[in-house]
Amino acid sequence: MGRRKYFKNRLFISFLILLISFTICVSVDAAGIDKKNASKSGWSLAAYNFGSLGKLSPEAQIDLLKKTGYKGIILSCETKEDFQNLDKYIEKAEKIKDFKIEAVFERYNFNDSTTRTDRWMKVVDKISEKGTQLWIIFGKRVEGITDGFIEEKLREIVSYSALKGVHVVLYPHSKCYIASAEEALPFIEKIGHPNLKLAVHLCHEIRAGNGSRMDQVFERVKDHIGAVTLAGTDSVANFSAPRMMDSSTIKPLGQGNYDLNRFLEPLRNSGYKGAVGFINFKIEEDPETYLDASMKVWRTLTKQ
Repeated sequence: MGRRKYFKNRLFISFLILLISFTICVSVDAAGIDKKNASKSGWSLAAYNFGSLGKLSPEAQIDLLKKTGYKGIILSCETKEDFQNLDKYIEKAEKIKDFKIEAVFERYNFNDSTTRTDRWMKVVDKISEKGTQLWIIFGKRVEGITDGFIEEKLREIVSYSALKGVHVVLYPHSKCYIASAEEALPFIEKIGHPNLKLAVHLCHEIRAGNGSRMDQVFERVKDHIGAVTLAGTDSVANFSAPRMMDSSTIKPLGQGNYDLNRFLEPLRNSGYKGAVGFINFKIEEDPETYLDASMKVWRTLTKQ
């Protein structure tokens, strides 16, 4: 009887060890799956200071974005007031945990004065070593401006920014010298500077007719992506009027007939790990309402 009881106890202990081991393995596997899914859709979401949001003070903008779940802000620097307000945004953002100024973008218009076109230097000085990118848009084509000029100017911008610890992103924009990510790619490859990347903007890709081939776009540029933005959009841009072009390709997330998964899936496959920007140009709805609604859609799309 003693030996029988001994073997029964050993059998029970062995079974218990196997059960515990199985439970641990299942837990580890589950954790691994969760971790894998998180890595697939773990981008943070930032928003531009556009539309109705841009009518608030810099401090109020950041407070509202933080409240509605955004992790950053992307700043336009079109006007003198925009430039002067940079300090306010920087001071406020530095006080907020898990929030940052993702980028400041400058537009280089060829007919502007030298004082205006060279203001990017002062922007770089302000954001030096702060983890904020400089996004550069080259404006509408004008006679006499060539690829050679763009390359030379871009080299100058990148070299200066690298000394200041600022990464540069070439920003394709519809109806400008460089209108899509694939048009930006040759400049990035030719210059070949580690401090220079390009941006993929859904609204501008839609306007360029690339909405149905985003998988091909991402495959071509995947090694050079430094920034990504999206918005709710229709599958085809309405070019009947400038305002219709904007409103058909820039909407709160969840609006428009374009399936955002057609953009997010190739983005995921590209290996991009940075922040994603929500462009809200001329969206005049109550900012808290559309920002909150868009964040809910974003979390559903990315399973966050």
